[in-house]
Amino acid sequence: MLFRSIITAAQHISASNLHQRLGIRGQDDEFTELGETLDDLFARLEASFDSQRHFIANASHELRTPLSAGRALLQVAIADPEPTVATLRATCQELVELGAQQERLIAALLSLANSQRGLEQLESLDLADITQKVLDIRQHEVERHGIRLSAELAAAPATGDPSLAESLVANLVDNAIRHNLPGGQVQIATALTAAGAVITVSNTGTLISPSEVEHLFQPFRQIGAERIRHGEGHGLGLAIVRSIAAAHGAALTARARPQGGLDIEVAFP
Repeated sequence: MLFRSIITAAQHISASNLHQRLGIRGQDDEFTELGETLDDLFARLEASFDSQRHFIANASHELRTPLSAGRALLQVAIADPEPTVATLRATCQELVELGAQQERLIAALLSLANSQRGLEQLESLDLADITQKVLDIRQHEVERHGIRLSAELAAAPATGDPSLAESLVANLVDNAIRHNLPGGQVQIATALTAAGAVITVSNTGTLISPSEVEHLFQPFRQIGAERIRHGEGHGLGLAIVRSIAAAHGAALTARARPQGGLDIEVAFP
């Protein structure tokens, strides 16, 4: 009879009412253990569904914002009774920037999805070579932000997906540059240690409470009072880093610096 009650209750629990529980209480037997196991499963599913809903809501908001801004710009331009070449050119430029912002967000969402899909190809790679490539591409951005960047890139061989590893390094570097202070510093190092191939990225920046560090690796979370500088990021960089590290079985540690900013280390096994 109890077993039939468990089956009936479990069949009535769906995505719309995952908050319900079987609530089996009784003797210390297999049926009670089964009921408690199913309740734990439903709790994990509820948390997962809530997290997905929250992520989708945030992603929708981020995608909708530049679309709304672009529509407003076009409406103003259309309503102008005497538009000039200069005003139309300025409107077009703003629309181009908004489009680029959307492209960056979509690229970040795709990168996050790819990292969560797992590893498709394993190859020998060197974090030092990958990091140098990332830094070469971002040299102009470093100069534009007035960042003082120093790098000590010792050989750090590992096995993994080269494309995902490059995405991990790129997002670490981008995070350190964008969430920094004017004239701030970024220190990057790669090395081969007893723990494996390691990359460390340290940057100055706003003060972060140690209790907030864990939340920074969740999608769309802010760092301090300002998450995005000049619309360049969407709060997905560190979430991508965590996902790629997990796919490689890499150990990820992060620490808030007492003077502001972060120290992040990823050790590939």
